Amino acid sequence: LLQDGPFGNNFQLYTKEVCVSKSACLSMTIADFGWNGICCSYGDGYYRIIVDGMVQKYGGDFGRTETTQIGDCNLNACASDESMVRVELLTDRYGSETTWELKNGDNVLLQDGPFADNTIQLYTKEICVSKSACLSMTIADTGRNGICCTNGKGSYKIFIDGVEQKSGGEFESSETTQIGDCDSNGCASDESMVRVQLLTDYRGSETTWELKSRDNILLQDGPFPNFIFQLYTKEI
Repeated sequence: LLQDGPFGNNFQLYTKEVCVSKSACLSMTIADFGWNGICCSYGDGYYRIIVDGMVQKYGGDFGRTETTQIGDCNLNACASDESMVRVELLTDRYGSETTWELKNGDNVLLQDGPFADNTIQLYTKEICVSKSACLSMTIADTGRNGICCTNGKGSYKIFIDGVEQKSGGEFESSETTQIGDCDSNGCASDESMVRVQLLTDYRGSETTWELKSRDNILLQDGPFPNFIFQLYTKEI
């Protein structure tokens, strides 16, 4: 559809654009015969792929080549009793502070982050789940200022079968959202759901916790990995 280069030995921005079907799955490959990408040995070169005004990919620091897929590239359709869940996250300038995870009960289905700093970039992950599943998505920011709007207009969106269920970005240290078939919390009518969330510091190996009813341990977790800020959740 499009191609360009090689280019002259000067710092210059080149732009090309084309109209494509909204259902198209595209791949963009960039190559550097110097084997050192376009950043940062000989300047801060970069490339961006933009679809309808939104940055889908930003890069420049690679070796010989880099290939990126964009567009409607879901080649693995879900079964008839499943739904496609997609999580989209647009980072702010401090992506290294941000992580998220999608869970079904205690099972982590998807997770991503931390991300690169100083690049506003859209990250997407998706998975097929049972139509009757009740899921929870937790996003955490170790800077305690969310992903909007102190350091850029970051945001996240959650879709089920293409329909947006939740969007956000303005929170503090973390935010948890339930999506799916969550009319009930899974507890009996005379029970309550208890959830414990813990955001680690750099010394996660020093931390443990337990939840007890009299002498019976109901939940426990830890120790955790060192040197990463991560949100852990358990419920009963």
